[in-house]
Amino acid sequence: MAIIRQSFGLTALPDFRRAAVIVRLIAVVGLLLVALALRKAETGHDFVASGVVLARMVAPGLVLTLAGLALASPWLARRRHPAPWSVALAVVVFALVELSNNAGHAIRWPFLGWVALTTALLMHYFSLRERALSPALPEARLAALTARIRPHFLFNSLNAAISLIRSRPARAEMVLENLADLFRAQLADPGRSSTLAREVELARLYLAIEAERLGERLKVSWQLDAPDDALLPPLLLQPLVENAVSHGVETLIVPGEIRIEATLHRRRLAITIHNPVADEPALKVAGNHMALGNISERLALMFDGDATLSTERSEDSFVTRLELPYRPVVIDTHLPAFLRERG
Repeated sequence: MAIIRQSFGLTALPDFRRAAVIVRLIAVVGLLLVALALRKAETGHDFVASGVVLARMVAPGLVLTLAGLALASPWLARRRHPAPWSVALAVVVFALVELSNNAGHAIRWPFLGWVALTTALLMHYFSLRERALSPALPEARLAALTARIRPHFLFNSLNAAISLIRSRPARAEMVLENLADLFRAQLADPGRSSTLAREVELARLYLAIEAERLGERLKVSWQLDAPDDALLPPLLLQPLVENAVSHGVETLIVPGEIRIEATLHRRRLAITIHNPVADEPALKVAGNHMALGNISERLALMFDGDATLSTERSEDSFVTRLELPYRPVVIDTHLPAFLRERG
């Protein structure tokens, strides 16, 4: 399992492949151009004409720089000081645009100086923003743990194991081993990321425990058509499956089926969980909304505005759907080999 690089230094930068980061950067640059156009208007220049001229000067280089930053994001994430590299990339791109637009003319070095200064300030802004968000990850992690480690699940699992000790000791051992693996995952380092394969594994462990307790009442079907190495926040799937059991199948008198689907389309990963519900609105239980809220928060921390969580209730079913960008997990090569293998 890979490690999320949560840098607390002055040079922490976001993932420039995120749409929200790109929109935010374009908005900041746009505001700077408006301010410059207003400044020129104060000296007698036409505001609109000045804005058009400035946009023509900046837009090509800005678009190419954003493309370069997006392509270089995985590489920048592995650098100890990514901000200077980002500034150098912007200066090189704008210099090439200058050479292309002004063939045979000298490069406007003062303009490139302003590009370097502006890029450095923007990188510092993003660095401050990342550092402000970074401490929220452990806090959100603790809040999510409070919602996920539910006493009734622990007691039910232990009771199921106790009931099997004499009649089927091997099954009792399996229940306890699965329970230990789940709690080990829940108490892991909050800075760790996870993968789709790992999340499916943990969900299967949980469902195996519940199958011992619910027997034939619980039916599960899987449809997984997505890469195993997709980056996910840790323990994303298991609490959603737990909701499907405790607020769905467990409330029914007849057997119920939970369907878990994962698909990939145009670099977007979709995870959908279908579960039946009783006629009574059992999903009003507060714990369900706490888990969904914590998952939404952790998705926002990892993917900014690129990930969504939605739910839909019909007469006899409840559907939870996650949509997020597909990002293959990248192993942090700065870690010692034995730590990468353990992760």
